[in-house]
Amino acid sequence: MLFRALAYIALGWLLMAAVAGLGHVFALSVMLPSTTAVLLVHLAFAQEGELPAKLAVVTVLGYLEDLHQGAPMGTLILAHQLAFLALHWGAGRLALHGWLSRAAAALAAVGLIDIATWGTLMVLADSMRIPREALLDGLWQARWHLTATFLVAHPVWLLTDRVLERLRLQPKPSPQEGA
Repeated sequence: MLFRALAYIALGWLLMAAVAGLGHVFALSVMLPSTTAVLLVHLAFAQEGELPAKLAVVTVLGYLEDLHQGAPMGTLILAHQLAFLALHWGAGRLALHGWLSRAAAALAAVGLIDIATWGTLMVLADSMRIPREALLDGLWQARWHLTATFLVAHPVWLLTDRVLERLRLQPKPSPQEGA
């Protein structure tokens, strides 16, 4: 699980940098997709690994998001952990078949992350001198974040599968599973 965990972390870090770089190059001013939300779904529904090891990967991805977005340290760590625990619970009860169900799960994941982040910041707003009106406006703007994440979920999922296959950390999918 160690190399698989390192692969998720490295891929998450590269995707964060790529999305930010492409957003700057194309002068995108709306919220960009959350590739880490897709990785959380992929990790939660993977058969390999135990919960503590997976949660450690999620913590590192949340930490990298905190650094990347300039959020108060721990905000996105907590949001990622809460979303992952909900996904892990759901993975024991649901199966993802096809791109639409994976994209819907990524949409749910990023929604959970955004709500948890918003709630944490609302609680800390006074002590951090953040206007609550700005947070409410940010919550409304999150619809673009959810839409963008839904749209990139399938390509990011396929990329993750291919990277893990190339590193021989995941078996190739059988023909009936599809990509």
